[in-house]
Amino acid sequence: MALYYFDVDDNGTTFSDAEGSECYDVAAVRYEAIKALAEIMRDTLPNGDHHKVVMMVRDSGGDLVFRANIRFEVETQRFSSVRSSSPDSHA
Repeated sequence: MALYYFDVDDNGTTFSDAEGSECYDVAAVRYEAIKALAEIMRDTLPNGDHHKVVMMVRDSGGDLVFRANIRFEVETQRFSSVRSSSPDSHA
């Protein structure tokens, strides 16, 4: 098993993983990172209309081996009620 560091950028605030976690391979890193991203988003929503969380995983040499992000955005629009006129008023 190798040591990997899971750093998080939560809406521009970066949290560096100083301890690291052991994983068997990059597939395990991918699984853990995606699971953590989903948990972070679940715990922080709803907290505004925009939220972005980025997970960056480094190996023990400091090289980036995986990166993923989740973006949440709410768009508010005014929807007008448009009625289409039909040539046949009974339709």
